[in-house]
Amino acid sequence: MSKVGLIKVQMKVVFFALALVPMIEVSGQSAQDIQTQLEPSRRGASVPPAPNASKLELTERQAVARARSEYSGNVLRISLVGNGANRRYQIRMEKEGKVFTLFVHARTGKITRGG
Repeated sequence: MSKVGLIKVQMKVVFFALALVPMIEVSGQSAQDIQTQLEPSRRGASVPPAPNASKLELTERQAVARARSEYSGNVLRISLVGNGANRRYQIRMEKEGKVFTLFVHARTGKITRGG
């Protein structure tokens, strides 16, 4: 097997393994805090909603699905960048050994290609 083919197989194994690992902490919040935000019935009077929860319409999975609807390739990494109305998901993808970056606007879903 070629070196590039071996790297692709290793990347797929790593991403598959990462998908199986439960989310322990996101943005400094515990999984329990996130669950409380998602289920209003668990929210006590003293627990305010997350500051940007109502402003984000797309989840990471939805952002990846939008990106894959227009660009094919393997997702290497995804992160939320920007502030306020300019929050967007930065998605690093790879296709045939070439790595590229896409941005998916967190509210509108508009896709732009990075440099």
